[in-house]
Amino acid sequence: MKRSAVSASVIILLSLGAVSLGAQMQTSAPWAAGVSRPQDLIVQLVTIGPADPIYTWWGHSALVVEDSRLGVSRFYNYGLFSFEQESFVRNFAMGRLWFQVGASDTGRELAFYRYLGRRIRIQILNLSPNKRMQMALFLENNILPQNRTYLYDHYYDNCATRVRDLIDRTVDGQLAEAATARGRMTLRQHTRRFTAHGVFMDWLLMFLMSGVIDRPITRWEEMFLPAELETNVADLRYRDETGTERPLVERSVLYYEGSEQREPLELAPPLWPKTLIPAMALALLGMLAAAFTRRADRSKTGWTLFGIYSVLLGVLMGIPGAVLFFMSQFTDHTVTYANENLFLANPLALAALPLGLIVAFGGRRSSRRLLQLLWLLAAAIAAVYLPLKSLAVFDQQNAPALAAYLPLLFAAAVVAALSWKRA
Repeated sequence: MKRSAVSASVIILLSLGAVSLGAQMQTSAPWAAGVSRPQDLIVQLVTIGPADPIYTWWGHSALVVEDSRLGVSRFYNYGLFSFEQESFVRNFAMGRLWFQVGASDTGRELAFYRYLGRRIRIQILNLSPNKRMQMALFLENNILPQNRTYLYDHYYDNCATRVRDLIDRTVDGQLAEAATARGRMTLRQHTRRFTAHGVFMDWLLMFLMSGVIDRPITRWEEMFLPAELETNVADLRYRDETGTERPLVERSVLYYEGSEQREPLELAPPLWPKTLIPAMALALLGMLAAAFTRRADRSKTGWTLFGIYSVLLGVLMGIPGAVLFFMSQFTDHTVTYANENLFLANPLALAALPLGLIVAFGGRRSSRRLLQLLWLLAAAIAAVYLPLKSLAVFDQQNAPALAAYLPLLFAAAVVAALSWKRA
């Protein structure tokens, strides 16, 4: 849902969409100036489909208000941010992204999305004239400087949830009431529907996000996705001010089919097999190092290989583990809190970087011993974690991380144990 290539999803997962603040319109709409008549207003929900760049993977939601008599149409976008805002980079890293809502010319916005090749679907909302005016005035008031900024959250406060909440208020809470049933998937499963095509980013996002996205959710919470919002709005029948039941959507239009459309999966396939194969290959390399260290005539070569292998594992485990530890302890990225993957990618593995280099270049016995102890400790922590997975409290769905790190930890521990006497 972001138009910028810098996305919160790169850090945690998954962001949903933003554009430059320069696109905002500065003049007031005729409905805010008291010129428009309620019966002339048309309110539309616009759903922009996903495409190839990561910042477009989840799609985008926006609202359009049009005065059919005056020929004025405004595109209200809740996905705006500015790189020029104070401490942007620091806030970005710390999970404190401040987003804004702004208005721009509808024709220009739709032309832009067509240029990007993204599917555009429009739903004309079936609201009374007074409700259409009420929504139009709220949107115009919401873009004022004192009202337009909000703290972005990928799952709970984004362009789709802001639009969802406004529609729900307009129909007096009937959208929320209709969406109390249990959703068909968890947040993790929904996220993977849109990320499964990119194996590396899919794995990274699943690694960084903890079990907080594995709990059951409602259909209301599923509407963090623009496509889910579109579906629920289309399905809703509500009672208007007169007590008459009517569909919320008067008419749906496929405005543009899209040439770069990326369709989400109904259910993403398991990720762990794709990570197990390369992990097993790297584990076999570790076993070769162990074979060399057990032969006296090749022990020097063996220790060199063991050191290099340890540096590689330090990069693959220590760096992700250190990033995850920082994000889970010192940032506002709540989806990373209490992450069980720290049992696997332990930040202590960073010590393998200097120790591995020392051992590879002929370090003393003490350096070798420290490196051996490091891997035995890391493997022991993972070994303690495995039986804990049988407890209900350890319910994070982290099979991809287990598949990636357990073979590496096992191989490192075997190398350390087999080479113990040679150190």
